[in-house]
Amino acid sequence: MSRYLHTLLKAIDLQVRSGLANPEIKNLSCDSREIEKGDLFLGLDGEKVDGGTYWEKAIERGACAAIISKEASLLNPPTNEDPVVIVPDPVSLFMGKLAADFWGKPSSETSLIGITGTNGKTTTSFLIEFLTTSLGHPSALFGTLINRWPNHEETSKYTTTFAVPLQAQLRKAVQAGVKYAAMEVSSHALSQNRVAGCDFSGAIFTNLSRDHLDYHDSMESYFEAKASLFRLHLIEDDCPRSVINIDDQWGAILAKELNKKCWTCSLKENSQSRKKPDLYISNLQIMEDGYKGIFHTPCGVEKFFSPLIGEFNLMNILQAVGILVQRGLPLNDLLAALNKFPGVPGRMQLINMDGFKVKDGYPLVIVDYAHTPDGLQNALIASRSLTKKKLICVFGCGGNRDKGKRSKMGEVAGKFADYVVVTSDNPRQEDPIEIIKDIEKGITFDSEISVEPERSVAIQLAIEKAKKNDVVLIAGKGHEDYQILKDQTIFFDDREQARKALSLKTNFI
Repeated sequence: MSRYLHTLLKAIDLQVRSGLANPEIKNLSCDSREIEKGDLFLGLDGEKVDGGTYWEKAIERGACAAIISKEASLLNPPTNEDPVVIVPDPVSLFMGKLAADFWGKPSSETSLIGITGTNGKTTTSFLIEFLTTSLGHPSALFGTLINRWPNHEETSKYTTTFAVPLQAQLRKAVQAGVKYAAMEVSSHALSQNRVAGCDFSGAIFTNLSRDHLDYHDSMESYFEAKASLFRLHLIEDDCPRSVINIDDQWGAILAKELNKKCWTCSLKENSQSRKKPDLYISNLQIMEDGYKGIFHTPCGVEKFFSPLIGEFNLMNILQAVGILVQRGLPLNDLLAALNKFPGVPGRMQLINMDGFKVKDGYPLVIVDYAHTPDGLQNALIASRSLTKKKLICVFGCGGNRDKGKRSKMGEVAGKFADYVVVTSDNPRQEDPIEIIKDIEKGITFDSEISVEPERSVAIQLAIEKAKKNDVVLIAGKGHEDYQILKDQTIFFDDREQARKALSLKTNFI
């Protein structure tokens, strides 16, 4: 695909200055080191340096033109003869729209559903992909774990990738025949305009709890970032195009603002309320192998069964099924497919061993990605429902991230678990012992506590201590297969470590 510079600039409402050449653009690149002849260089401002200052190097490597910020132009001024376009702040907004236009606005050719919130994004996006595919609609998934579409799969580097590669991926997915696409949309992505140029046919707000306050100044600014998905990126028409969790206080605020442009969903009893939520479950029954009940929508009512563990997963189901019903897919077919959903790696994942089962005397071991106070509480409550005796929790907190949530997670673990093993997560540049001390400040309940900075040893300790009918929850890393220790990244997988510990277990009674 190729476009001409002037055409692209006019498409995003930028004036073409007199004398500016109009080269054919072969591709887009934000990295001056990877420029190929005929590329258009897009200089994004980063945390430490403004990439636009490298426009000269990009031109030297063969870029036919460069687009940079005003700040970059002051640091490294171009002449009027240089093929450089200076755009106003935020430069990322213009570049996102330009990338979308270059790739022919691929989001307009598929039903793109954005999922934002603190917890639940990954499971909800996996559900949407699985359900649409099960109903015969080729689908794509863009998120924390993986980016994939028919005949393509790659491990994700970000929850939501940057605008230039994102638009290229969307084009490839559309070319592969994708009719639906589920995309996790992070607050960072929204703040940095990574989804600029995306037209979402639907959007979901899962919840909002303390996270990323090292990046956002406050919960209010964190919410404003999330809310921008619904204010700025949804297709505008008279149809409701979003599903909002009103059990969450921030979701309730957003739903009130959106009014008839959204469907509300709730797991709470609303007998006192004058108006029921648009999506809810009645006659809920907890089974040994999942949940069953009656699923209510504005488009019909059906019985359902789900094999997913945890009440919080019921909200994920409400929202995934709800947004697809909203988009016109039949409720009965969606719920028929639901009972075959295999789950998500590292999300309340049961660790099984070949040759033995829980009934043979082994404890039940669960690995989950929970890394926020709310997420950990939800995972512990879900694990408690499976526990006949003691609930054991292994967790830590990441370094160089929001320090304020450490004591809160300690408080949650102490309150909901019988035995807590505090360990390392991804300490990064921080001292693991200092992170653990921050966690311990919040543990005020009478739970039994052990401290073991070495995560593999902590997992082994917890599983060895566990007996028949106990449950061990290993929280924080979920699907991740690495650990970041200062400047070193090592292979580390909670699931592998759990299986190893189970194989070495000697205490069963």
